[in-house]
Amino acid sequence: MPNRLILLIAVLGALALPGQAWGHARFVRSVPADGLVLAAPPMSVRVFFDDAVRTSSGIKAIRNGRGSVLDGEPRVVGGRRLVIPLQPGLRDGDYTVLWRVLSDDGHTLSGVLTFGVGSGRAPPRPALTADNGPSVQDVLSRFLFFAGLLTAAGAAFFRFAVGPVPVRLLLAAFLLVFIGVSGVVHNVSVSTRFGSAMAAAAVVAGVGAMLAAIAPVFPRLEPLAFGAGLALLPVPTLAGHALDRGRPVYEPVVDFLHLAAASFWLGGLVALGLALSRPGDRAALVRRFSNIALVSVLVLAATGVLRAFAELRSVGQLWSTGYGRLLIVKTALLALLAAIGWLNRYRLVPRLSLDGLRRNVAVELMLFAVLIAAVALLTDLRPGRDRTAGAAVATEAKGAPPRPASRMIVQGRESGDLAIALAVAWPGAELVAVNQDGRAVNGLRVLIGGREARSCGDGCYGAFPTPARRVRVSVNGLITTFRVPAKPRRADAIVARSTAAFRRLKSVEYIERLASSPRNRIVSHFTLERPDRLLYQIRGGADGIVIGTSRWDRVRGGKWISSPQDLTPEPEPIWGAGHVTNAYVLETTPATYVVSFMNPLGPAWFTVRLDRHTLLPRSLRMTAPAHFMTHRYVRFNGPRRIKAPGGVQ
Repeated sequence: MPNRLILLIAVLGALALPGQAWGHARFVRSVPADGLVLAAPPMSVRVFFDDAVRTSSGIKAIRNGRGSVLDGEPRVVGGRRLVIPLQPGLRDGDYTVLWRVLSDDGHTLSGVLTFGVGSGRAPPRPALTADNGPSVQDVLSRFLFFAGLLTAAGAAFFRFAVGPVPVRLLLAAFLLVFIGVSGVVHNVSVSTRFGSAMAAAAVVAGVGAMLAAIAPVFPRLEPLAFGAGLALLPVPTLAGHALDRGRPVYEPVVDFLHLAAASFWLGGLVALGLALSRPGDRAALVRRFSNIALVSVLVLAATGVLRAFAELRSVGQLWSTGYGRLLIVKTALLALLAAIGWLNRYRLVPRLSLDGLRRNVAVELMLFAVLIAAVALLTDLRPGRDRTAGAAVATEAKGAPPRPASRMIVQGRESGDLAIALAVAWPGAELVAVNQDGRAVNGLRVLIGGREARSCGDGCYGAFPTPARRVRVSVNGLITTFRVPAKPRRADAIVARSTAAFRRLKSVEYIERLASSPRNRIVSHFTLERPDRLLYQIRGGADGIVIGTSRWDRVRGGKWISSPQDLTPEPEPIWGAGHVTNAYVLETTPATYVVSFMNPLGPAWFTVRLDRHTLLPRSLRMTAPAHFMTHRYVRFNGPRRIKAPGGVQ
């Protein structure tokens, strides 16, 4: 292929080149929801995110037109939930909360939500505002950081691959990196991934500056100084969103190559500009650098196309978002730089027109400065993919989610406060989501196997992902993985026989873990005995005994309190009552079956590991609204141990 055609393709590819945007945690929802009017005042405001956050300064909660109603310091619970305590007994009125958190990538995120107290009130209006835009200091600091990093890395590569470079250039570049880092991390904890990466960059820049300063006296240290310049290259990748959970595994490599190509091309221009002002075989230097620059442009274009797919969810976001519009400006600058590079390579270098080369390199360096300013802005703007995700608003549906077809394999899981169930019959897949009240939830952002899911009814999200044994599901950023058998086999007979075997037992003992949400859980020891006896012991809690139509309860160590009880046959499997559907074998081993099925009346979804010989359960998972339960079975047909308090039989 002619060289000019190759270069033309590279320039066209550069039109899709995005900038590296350091990742943001994303707002998922709040309790109470924004604009909600409550009959009773809340004790706190809870704000949920899809990634780890930390509290930041400037959090406020006020009664509109009055003073603060904060009651203590806001805190982050479980890494992703900001809790803002409020004064007890808030009076009827409108309230505004300004929340601010620090994402693991170093960005400060903020938002405003309102709620009203008192039935019959109109929806409240906010009395505070939040600003998530980059400050002048942030943009300037990022400009200095990227200018120094690209110059240091590009000059180092030029030194090892093209020709000599004055070490004083490295000293200036390292100082720019150090100053830029100081401005970027002025309010960022070094315990965050971003803060740790920036701290490492400051250390490398400091050591590199020291080596560059003493290299003229100790020439043997000069290669180490340039090596420090190359050591800065991984920092933006380590600090950015390429390492976020749920991102493609290839993205860190693409991100690193994109930055390396940019530094070798653009940073190398600075070194070339200095080289052209010194005596020597300048024509040979220009030819060698021209070849490297051509390869850099090709790599930059290829990796840029991949990054465009990662950062923007549609072509329309190029002009509908600030990130996209700035991306157009950046790619236009890149195209102009590529055009000047083409002129240098095919017109000026063959003629050895050094005066023209110096002039064009100076122009390229000015465009380079403007380009870095655009990159500094891009790293603090929300990409299009985040904007789409942040727009999802969960709402409670009036109807129930549709039941899956009988041919679909259905498995339930816990996703935050929601109960979700994935139903698969290739090539289609559906996910249903219900809240703690058992109501279907609409407005969620759901990805199934990396594909955007569309509504298929109340609380139902459908997609056509690529068939796979492991299916990753994202619900508002929370990732859950399901295993799907390659060759599904019906398990109706297995479940029926297992139910019958369970009911024939004389006694059963199991450990139960029951959670109503990610924050509330209890662990209990259950014993079931034929024909109608039950004993439970809650760790750190109460005990209970049921014998026939009598029941006794007590707080651990307290007195037993008796009450009547409806007659309940035991042992009865937790899935036994009601109709079971969608029973399939998920996994077969020499010793066990793993089966999944559902009770549509709950709805409740079960995954049970059964002994192949006895068909008795070894472990169980049940997912239902506000009931996330696991069982570990420890004994069957043990000696009788359930007795009434005081020895009454």
